[in-house]
Amino acid sequence: MRKIYSLLAALVISMAVQAEVVFNEEHNVAGWNAKQLTVANYPVLTTAQTGDVIIIHVSAVEEGARICLQNTSWEGLGYDVYSVAVGAYRFVLTEAAAEEVHTNGFFVTGQNYTFDKVELYYQDETIWEGAVYDSESPGWSQSDQLPNALFAGLQEGDLLGVTVSELHGDGGWYQYNFRANWETNILEHQISAAGTHVDALTAAQVNSLQNDIIVLVTNYATATAIHTYAATKSVVPAGENDTIWRGEKDFGSKWEAWEQIAAGKFANAAEGQLLRFRFKDLRAGAQLKVGRSDWEVMDDTEIVNLSGRYQDFTITATMLAELQANGTIISGLGFTLTEVMLLNPASLKPLNLSVPVTNNWVFTAKPTITIQVENPYDEAVTARVEIELATDKLEAVDTLKSNVEIPANSSDNIVLSTDENLPAGFYKATCIVNDDLARAFVFGINPTAIVSDPDAQSDFESYWTAAKNQLAAIDMNATLTEIPAKSTEARKVYLVEFNSVPDGLTGDPVVVRGYYAEPQDGKKHPVIMHYLGYDSGYRPGGQDVKPYCPSGDDQPNYVEFYLSTRGQSINNRKADEREADGKGDFVNTYGDWFAFNFGDKDGYYYRGAFMDCIQAIRFVATRETSDMKNLFGEGQSQGGAFTYAAAALSDYKFRAIAPGIAFLGDFPDYFEITNWPAEVARQQRDNLGWTDEQMYEFLSYYDTKNFAPNIFVPTIACIGLQDNVCPPHTNIAPYNNLQSTDKQIKYNPENAHQVADSWYNDIMSFFAARIDDTTTDVETVNNQSSNRKSIVDGQLIIVRDGKTYNALGQMTK
Repeated sequence: MRKIYSLLAALVISMAVQAEVVFNEEHNVAGWNAKQLTVANYPVLTTAQTGDVIIIHVSAVEEGARICLQNTSWEGLGYDVYSVAVGAYRFVLTEAAAEEVHTNGFFVTGQNYTFDKVELYYQDETIWEGAVYDSESPGWSQSDQLPNALFAGLQEGDLLGVTVSELHGDGGWYQYNFRANWETNILEHQISAAGTHVDALTAAQVNSLQNDIIVLVTNYATATAIHTYAATKSVVPAGENDTIWRGEKDFGSKWEAWEQIAAGKFANAAEGQLLRFRFKDLRAGAQLKVGRSDWEVMDDTEIVNLSGRYQDFTITATMLAELQANGTIISGLGFTLTEVMLLNPASLKPLNLSVPVTNNWVFTAKPTITIQVENPYDEAVTARVEIELATDKLEAVDTLKSNVEIPANSSDNIVLSTDENLPAGFYKATCIVNDDLARAFVFGINPTAIVSDPDAQSDFESYWTAAKNQLAAIDMNATLTEIPAKSTEARKVYLVEFNSVPDGLTGDPVVVRGYYAEPQDGKKHPVIMHYLGYDSGYRPGGQDVKPYCPSGDDQPNYVEFYLSTRGQSINNRKADEREADGKGDFVNTYGDWFAFNFGDKDGYYYRGAFMDCIQAIRFVATRETSDMKNLFGEGQSQGGAFTYAAAALSDYKFRAIAPGIAFLGDFPDYFEITNWPAEVARQQRDNLGWTDEQMYEFLSYYDTKNFAPNIFVPTIACIGLQDNVCPPHTNIAPYNNLQSTDKQIKYNPENAHQVADSWYNDIMSFFAARIDDTTTDVETVNNQSSNRKSIVDGQLIIVRDGKTYNALGQMTK
């Protein structure tokens, strides 16, 4: 009885490429006439590792031909072949042989043959691991069906290896086969010893592996792995192509792993070369940093988000000096580094590739992706197209493929789509042509149908009610300091300072600040609350650090308040880094805002910051010029999150809001898509000894998707589809949970973490179209003429002795 063994693992193939030779001249081996290949003369050998393949190409033989590979002490490496014929002989390096080859090189010797080329292929990918052997019936044991995707990208002449861990019986006919459609042999290999055995594929074999039903069959042997191979790049001549590091370095989910490449490896580097990093196993949020010896980012580089199969940097004079003096420290997260190379751009022959935006990169069910391929060369080129589709969490979905011959000096548009409809969601398409990245981008499938269920805790409402009650008990004690340089006849501009809740249930109130612009015509005007993004652009001594302050003439028909929440923006600036206000330095005492008091519901940064947003609204409501029935809110990034929170928690109903590229959305999914602020939260989780469940329960109190069900007002929102800071999924979560029927969302297909140039005009038009000037008076209360109730946008407002209160008895102005 046959046992069917399941696949244990299947990894994506990297396409194999033709080898650059180690040695390429005719050498006759008569009577042990050896050819020595030293690492000094053939530096490519220094990259040899266990599992790699040395190929000797025999061009002529005489009777008794024999090949032998020996070390520099004239001892055999374990490779001795008799009865040699014309052809290619492949030797898979054992651990001991690899150590000798990459340290000292080796001799090609033997007798009675001529060879004209030596190649070195390295073991590129283990594409399958399992166990094909049946101890009860050892003859012709077979695996389950092997997915054709395992063999995607292989071409005629590429190598395919099978590792056999054990032979059984006593001298039987040992063999492994690949069978097509369960019966026909498409590749068979007789073996005499355990180890990895390699075959070069014919065109017919490649076609069958990629199209037929494939099974791996063994006879009295245990097969445990299938490998593909790629070519090592030669390091000579200097200034050409050079593999300076090769291995498998896993950069995990934190910025902890690193790899140092010594200065000596860059001795042959030249300005204008490409410094190429090849990688595999990309995870969500993968990033690479090329560092100096002091761990800072190397000049003329930047921390990059990874896509495709490699990342290039052009070596500048500044980089070259650093690399040759100190080498580099490579760090990052979310990928496995496999090779670092120095390449001469002139040695490459890339096609010209582009991927235009189709349908705004938002589709109803099936994506349609066009790759424009231009062949600038005087000979036809085959464009091997692969579009790898994955979820926004980089879970593989499908691979679309096409091989198209592009005639000389011509171009073609290659259009691909999926066979089946894709579920609602955001996806990543990685478009690769002949190993080169044409484009990687995020697209959406029916985004407004994505379900992001709220996960608010049972005390969510009471938690925020208690926070608002604490705020109401605090004397706002607002002070206004005019900014003469910004004030005009139309509006005066002020620095406003007021008290907000402490960082906990007890303690002194926190002073919070903002810029306030007030019309001077004595009339009431609509109000716009502007909430600011995370203050990460500020670094002492760094960028232009002055917070934005409006001019009196910017929007003369609106009351505007630009809030700086605790510890950020104005509250994080020295006197000379702000508009002149006659006050001293303001210092951030919070450190990393997202991490501040993480785990303490009563003292966490965003509890206080959300209350700052509410206190700013309460301040504006005290001003005679404020028409609170026409209250609008907007903000981007963190400011978008503040906009959602303010709309859900405000004492005053907003007329409309405009959250753009909003932060703080759907944390459980957010942390699987990108690495910040996930790494901050996980570090705090570990410090607290929490589980993920406890971490997400805590964060649920500040998640915009949990505020959205309490928001009924008109909303315009926007998403940057390529946003790796606040990804599309985190933006659509609160939007889809809004209760408003008057809402619209704008998708910016090529934007990362920024809004479109038209966004400000879009939101101002949206607000202007929704201004309402109706107020319904209600009869006096308790027959007291000094008391009056009114309904303003559905809210009960009580005026008593000239002061205004809401239904909870909290004074509003």
